[in-house]
Amino acid sequence: MCVLSPFCWLYHYCPFQTHAPVKGHDPAQGYGSTSTGSQSPRSECMPLSPRMRVGSVKESSEFSDSSGPSMIEMKRAQWKDGLMQKRSLSVPNVDSMDHRVTLLKGSLEFTMKYDKNERKLIVNILKVTEMILSDTAAVISPYVRVRFYRVPYQFFSLSKDHVINNLHIEIRTKMKKHNDNPTFNELFVIPIDKDDLKLYTVKLQLCDLDKYSRHIVLGEATFTLKKLNLAENEDAECSENLQPPTDEDIGDVSIGLNYLPTAEKLYLTIVKIRGLRPMNKQDNTTDAYARVALMFDGRHLKKSKTIIKKGDLNPEFDETFAFDVPSQKLGSVYFRVSLLHAGKTKEEHRLLGRVYIGPNLDADSHAHWMEMIQLPRKQVTAWHKIQG
Repeated sequence: MCVLSPFCWLYHYCPFQTHAPVKGHDPAQGYGSTSTGSQSPRSECMPLSPRMRVGSVKESSEFSDSSGPSMIEMKRAQWKDGLMQKRSLSVPNVDSMDHRVTLLKGSLEFTMKYDKNERKLIVNILKVTEMILSDTAAVISPYVRVRFYRVPYQFFSLSKDHVINNLHIEIRTKMKKHNDNPTFNELFVIPIDKDDLKLYTVKLQLCDLDKYSRHIVLGEATFTLKKLNLAENEDAECSENLQPPTDEDIGDVSIGLNYLPTAEKLYLTIVKIRGLRPMNKQDNTTDAYARVALMFDGRHLKKSKTIIKKGDLNPEFDETFAFDVPSQKLGSVYFRVSLLHAGKTKEEHRLLGRVYIGPNLDADSHAHWMEMIQLPRKQVTAWHKIQG
């Protein structure tokens, strides 16, 4: 009588025999798996949601590409049919780089009047006329920024050029959203002694706030108050043709970038700044510090700041900030670095300029970002010109 014994000569022909598992055919284990020996079929694994949190700031200079316990779950989330999909960093296309709108033609109308009794200059920004942009389909949100540069008394001058290296006063109008024929009609009162009028150079700038929240100068006009020959209680009606903006030499900042693809951490280091303008009139120094903001679609995700370096026009910081940025978001986030002077009170803090670093901005910024992606786990440092 057969008892399904494997030693029976009819065993191999019996349809009721039990099938033993075949050795050597266990499902292949994936990278990061904690299982050993036999395991459940791949089809029964429930994928977890991948981490998509962006912008967590940590004050740290530890460039460790260690992911911690949560990385095991993140690796499991990328399984599909038992095979791990190959991850690649999100690299922007050169064609996606930002192309700024430029002003081809335009005039700014305004009035100025000096009140001798009050010792005040009254400025009325009226409107911009005959504006023509390089991109006729562009949508801008313009405003006007007026800067007054004061020069010291001089017995004689060897140059007739405008002196614009000593910013004294800055005013700006409200923004006119989605308007290419803006009318402002905004009045400003500025205290200036009559004898000092001839010492001021005025720069009028038509600016735009672009989709990256950058303040872009579309056009500008520069003149001296002396040429207006302001008379008491008489309005000087003016119309200045706007010209392409000129770069101001207000300093440079050395910035380091480093990305750790395994830990998905993006590091930014403020190394040092050179060539700042003196803001402390007593000793011709500046009390500088930097604010770092991780940006996405014009919005702050997270921000932090350095310490204040007092009395130094070329301060060294070497401060590093860490941000959690998934690799697939590297093509869409960017940094805004603001350089400021710390006054005695919060109201006296002054913005010196900004630097924007990201994959879709200007050529230098794009090149720095791409080098960071191509050299993971290595800090890539570059100088960036501070924009006013």
